[in-house]
Amino acid sequence: MPLYEFECSTCGRNFEKDLPISVDQPDVHCPAGHRKVHRVYSAPPIIFKGSGFYVTDHHSSTSMNKSKS
Repeated sequence: MPLYEFECSTCGRNFEKDLPISVDQPDVHCPAGHRKVHRVYSAPPIIFKGSGFYVTDHHSSTSMNKSKS
């Protein structure tokens, strides 16, 4: 199950909850018992694998033009 992050609108507390993907509108409550919570969206972690992601993997067009001269 994916882990979702929520924030309580009443107390401002951030918490995480495991929920199934099939749930459209989950009934989530703050650990302090408050009912007004909203989901916090954040960027997922990105891992680059393979070649082409480092400066040493390719040459810029200006460095290639200088070497040809």
